[in-house]
Amino acid sequence: MVAQVVILRELVAALYGVELLYVLALGSWLVGTAAGAAAARRAPATAGTGMAGCVVLALLIPAEVAVIRVAGPAAGTVTGAYLPFPAQVAWIAALTMPPAGICGLLFPVLAGLAAATGLTVGRSYAIESAGAAAAGAGVTLAMGLGASTFQVALAAPAVAAVSATLAASRWPRRTRAVLACGAVLACAALAARSHAWDLALLRRMYPALVDAADTPYARVAISRRDDQVAVFENGALAFDTEGTSAEAFADLAAVQHPQPRRALVIGGGGEGVPDALGRHGIPQIHNLEIDERAYHLLRRHTAAAGGRPPSAGGVSVLFREPRHYLDSAGPYDLILVAAGEPASGASSRFYTREFFAQCARGLTPGGVIAIRLAAAENVWPRPLARRTASIAAALRGEFGYLELVAGATLYLFASDRPLSADPGLLAGRLVGRNVRPRLITPAFLQYLYTNDRREEVERLLATTAVDGPNRDAAPVCYQYAAMTWLSKFYPGLAASGGHARLQAWQMWGAIVVLAAGVMTWARRRHNRRVGLCLIFVGFVGMVLETVLLLRYQIMNGVVYQQVGWLLTCFMAGMTAGAYAAGGPDGAGKPRRLLRGRPAIPLAALGISLISFAAIAWLPAAAGLTGTSVLLAAAGASVGGAFAVAASLWQGHARGAAAALYAADVAGGAAGAVAATLILVPGVGFDGSALLAAAVAALLFAVIPRSGSGGR
Repeated sequence: MVAQVVILRELVAALYGVELLYVLALGSWLVGTAAGAAAARRAPATAGTGMAGCVVLALLIPAEVAVIRVAGPAAGTVTGAYLPFPAQVAWIAALTMPPAGICGLLFPVLAGLAAATGLTVGRSYAIESAGAAAAGAGVTLAMGLGASTFQVALAAPAVAAVSATLAASRWPRRTRAVLACGAVLACAALAARSHAWDLALLRRMYPALVDAADTPYARVAISRRDDQVAVFENGALAFDTEGTSAEAFADLAAVQHPQPRRALVIGGGGEGVPDALGRHGIPQIHNLEIDERAYHLLRRHTAAAGGRPPSAGGVSVLFREPRHYLDSAGPYDLILVAAGEPASGASSRFYTREFFAQCARGLTPGGVIAIRLAAAENVWPRPLARRTASIAAALRGEFGYLELVAGATLYLFASDRPLSADPGLLAGRLVGRNVRPRLITPAFLQYLYTNDRREEVERLLATTAVDGPNRDAAPVCYQYAAMTWLSKFYPGLAASGGHARLQAWQMWGAIVVLAAGVMTWARRRHNRRVGLCLIFVGFVGMVLETVLLLRYQIMNGVVYQQVGWLLTCFMAGMTAGAYAAGGPDGAGKPRRLLRGRPAIPLAALGISLISFAAIAWLPAAAGLTGTSVLLAAAGASVGGAFAVAASLWQGHARGAAAALYAADVAGGAAGAVAATLILVPGVGFDGSALLAAAVAALLFAVIPRSGSGGR
C-alpha cells in the first residue's frame, strides 16, 4: 500500500496530473500484481524469500522516487512537454510493474507458508487486507499532518527492516531487537535531511526551483527567475506572475454587473484573481480556498512578485469546502469560479448543473456567475466542443441568460437577468471605476465583442450534440477532456468526436456476449470457474469502490483525510469479510457460509443492488457515514468471496493463493479502468452500480457446483 501510494503520486506529478494516465498507472499496478501472483508458483516457498522480498520492495520505493525525478531530464525530455503516448504508457509500466510484481509474488509465498501452520488462504487474505488498511490510514494521517511523499518513501525501509527482523525467528531475540532499532534510527536520521534532498531531486525537473510542497491535493512547485515566479501543479504550469490571466478574468467578470457590492472567488487566490477584482472598488470580496497549505505557499512567493496587481484590502480568505459553504452563504453579486479546468472527476464538480444551482441560490437578483475554460482560437476539436457544450448546457439549465467572450480562453457569464453585450457600456463601467488594465482595455473589449469568433462559438455551442448537461451523477465533461488530451497524440480522435455515451442496448448486449463467452471457456473446468468468479467479484468490487468514492468527492469535496478514511473502510471490510469466511469451525469443517456456494453471487449482487438504490434514491447516503457503510459492505463482499473461492479451489494452498490473488487483482484492474473512463461518464453512477449488479448476477451461472468437472 505504501509503495502504491508513493509511486502513483510521483507518477501523477511527473506526468502533469492527467487523470487518464493515473487510471492507466493504477491498472498497470494491478496487472503487475496479477502477473507476480501468477508467477509465484515457481518462487521458493521459504521464509527467506518472504523476508528478502519485503526488504527489496521497501528499498525500491525511494529508489523509484529518485528514478522518476531524474530519469526524464537525464533522457533529454523537455520540462512541460508531453512524451509520445506509447512512451508514456511504457514509462508507467516500467515503473509500476516491478514493485507490483513483488507484491503479487509475496502473497502466495507467504500464504503457502501460513497454510503449513494451519492458517487458511482466506485468513491470509484477511491479514493482507488488514495490513493495507493500516498502511492506508497511516499514510493518510502522515500526509495530512504535512509529511511529503519523499518522507513517506524514506520511512518504508524502516518498516520493512522491522518486519523482516521480527520474522527471523532463528536469530537471537537481542539481535533482532538491535537490528530493528538500528533501522528505525537510520531512517530517522535520513528524515532529518529529507526536505533538502527532496528539493534537490525536484530541481532535476525544475532547474529554477525555490520551494515545493506535497499537499493533500497536488504537488505544488515554485520556480523563480529574476522577478518572475512560475507555479506548477503536478508538473503542469498553472500560472506565472507576469501573465495577465488573473486580471483578464477579474476585469471581464466585474464589468458584467453594474455595481457589485459583494463578490465570491472560488480558488484563484495564489494566482491573484481576488486582488485583481479588488481594483474595481468592490467593498467585500471573499476568496474561498480548498487547499490551505498550497495557498500559504503560493502567497509567500507570489504576493510581492513583479507584474502583479496590488493586493486589495477588502479580500477575506476562507478555507472551506465550496459546496458546503454555498449552502449557507450569500447573497453575492458576483461569483467567479477559478478552481481549475474540469479535467477530472474531482474538478468537474465545480462545473455541474447541481453546483450551478447552488451558485444561483447564493446570488442576488441580477447577480452574475463567471467561469473560464481552456478553448481554441479557431479550430475546435469535437471532444473540446462537446465538453464545453455540456458545461454551457448546465449553466443554461439554471440561469436564463448566458453570454460569452471567445478566444484561447473562453469566458462564460450567466445570470437570471439579461446581460449586456454592448462593448461601449462595458467599457464605460471599466473607465468609471478608474481601472487601468494591462489587457482588457476599452479598445480590446470592443474587439472581443464585435469579432466574428464570438458568434461562431455561440453557434458551435448551440449546435453541438451532447448527452445532456454535465451533472453530478453523470460527469460527462471529464471524459471529453480525456479525449481532447488524447487527440494531441492521435488527431483522428478529434475528428471522431469522443462520443462514447453508452446506450442501454449496448450495455446489456455486452453483458450477454460476456456471459456466453465466459461460460463457453469455463464450462467444464472447476478451478477455471472459481477463478472467473473471483475476476467478476474483483471487477464488481472495484466498480463499486470507484463509483462510491467519485460520488463522495463530487457531493462533499476532495477532503484527503476523509477519502483516506473511506479507503480504509473498504480495506477493513475486506479484512472482516475474509476473516469471517476464511477459517474452519470447531469440527474442522468449513464454516456454514463456505458450504453455501451461492454466497459469492448473493453477496456481490446484494451490495450492488443496495448501492444502486442508495445512489438513485437516497442522496443522504452520499455523506461520510453512508459512504463508509457502503464501502465497508463492498469490501466485505470481496473479502468473503475470496475466502469462499479459496475453499472451493481444488489443489494445494499455494496454488490457490497464486491463482486466486491474480484473478482478484486482474478483475480489479479491469474494474478501475472501466469505471473511471467508460461507465461513470457513459451511464452515470446509478447505471454503473446497476451494471455491476448485472455482472454479479452472472456469477450464479459461473459458480461451480458439486462434482463439476476437473481442474
